[in-house]
Amino acid sequence: MTDRDDFLAWVETALYEAELALHNGDAAPRRALWSRNEPVSVLGAWRNAYGQQELDGLFTALGRSFSDCTSYVFELRAYGVSGDMAYTAGLEHISASVDGEPRTYTLRVRVEGGPPSR
Repeated sequence: MTDRDDFLAWVETALYEAELALHNGDAAPRRALWSRNEPVSVLGAWRNAYGQQELDGLFTALGRSFSDCTSYVFELRAYGVSGDMAYTAGLEHISASVDGEPRTYTLRVRVEGGPPSR
C-alpha cells in the first residue's frame, strides 16, 4: 500500500469513527487523534481553539453539545499526502441533537495534519 492508500484507510476508519463518536457525545476518540505537540489549533465551525488547553476545552464542549446521532456521512471530495503532511476536504452530512435539539446540517470541512503513525 502507498502512503496515500494508508491515509485513506485511516480517514475511512479511525477518523470516521472518531467523528461519529463525537456526534454521539464522546469526544475522547477525536481528542486521541489530535496532536499533543505545539503548536496546534482548530479553526472550527462552532469555535476556534489554539493550544492544548483550548483544544481540550473545545472537544469537551463539543462532546457535551452533541448527542443522538442518527446519521453521519463524510463525503470526501479531495485528499492528499506529501511526506509528513496530509489533508482532506469534503462535506459532513449530519443528523444529530445539538444541545438537545434535533438538527440536520451539512458542513464543509478540511482537515490538515500528519498522516497516522504506522
